[in-house]
Amino acid sequence: MGGVQETGKGKGLNLDLNLTPMIDLMTVLVTFLLMTAVWTNTGRITVDQSVQKPQKEQKQEQPKRLTIVLDDDGYMVKFDQDRPEPIQKTRDPNGTAVYDTKALTAKLKDLQLPKDQKIVVAPADKVEYNDMIGAMDSAMVLGLENIVVADAASVAGEMM
Repeated sequence: MGGVQETGKGKGLNLDLNLTPMIDLMTVLVTFLLMTAVWTNTGRITVDQSVQKPQKEQKQEQPKRLTIVLDDDGYMVKFDQDRPEPIQKTRDPNGTAVYDTKALTAKLKDLQLPKDQKIVVAPADKVEYNDMIGAMDSAMVLGLENIVVADAASVAGEMM
């Protein structure tokens, strides 16, 4: 322990400081510093400065796009330059109009799309979230996972 003794006018002051908690704290901090220093790595970027000969331009085919629009009537499915095909809502046993996800899954299966096919799901403003997820699930059941969500108004021009 450290101690301080002060003498001066009047009686002397004897003060003992307990340094044990400070030493314990410093020991813990040094331990944490050493443990974390082992796990941090500096990032490194490998840059190759060799110059390649220019390659001949290759014509790259534009990727085909599948768009599924959800509106009050049901689904509207358009693949690449084909005409949009509607899939009307069906009635459930209660008589309520519901989106026909089975017909959408069958349509996507008929198109025989590659696994990396980009799919744009565009619900109208009043479409419920569950209905949009149903359309996305119809694609994911077939292994199509490259799904993008857009607004129906933004893809309305291509659906003509």
